[in-house]
Amino acid sequence: MRTFATLLAFLAAPFITYAPMLAAQSSGLQVTDAYIRTMPPGRTTTAGFLTLTNNAEQVCQITGFESSLSRRIEIHEHLHVDGMMRMRPVTRGLALPAGETLKFQPGGLHIMLFNIDSKLDVGGVTQLKMNTDQCGSVEFTASIRSLVAKPMTGKHH
Repeated sequence: MRTFATLLAFLAAPFITYAPMLAAQSSGLQVTDAYIRTMPPGRTTTAGFLTLTNNAEQVCQITGFESSLSRRIEIHEHLHVDGMMRMRPVTRGLALPAGETLKFQPGGLHIMLFNIDSKLDVGGVTQLKMNTDQCGSVEFTASIRSLVAKPMTGKHH
């Protein structure tokens, strides 16, 4: 029996080690590809992105996010108004129909984390929680990525 327990622990180790890379799912909601960006020097605000899929059989209304990094997290969207790109908070919540996927991405829907007082290191991870009206909450891990875009690779003309 002791050998079996040791074997089981050995086989489970890779899944425990790579758990942050796995998708978080609760109540039929699945969060994948979650990350937040580092902040420019002197700033305390950053943006977060993720993909959310509703595998439940009902509409799920996203009511907000929580994190130990920030007490104030808002859902924002970029809008084109009078030929200019503007960012506005989404105050009505977000309805995600059953079977649909919603992408929080740069230049579109995203979350904003305000008043962060700790340093965000590229390659690190942080825990977040998404709350809904009737579909429960989903806790998930977000990786921390550089705010600075990677340089283009390839030939220059």
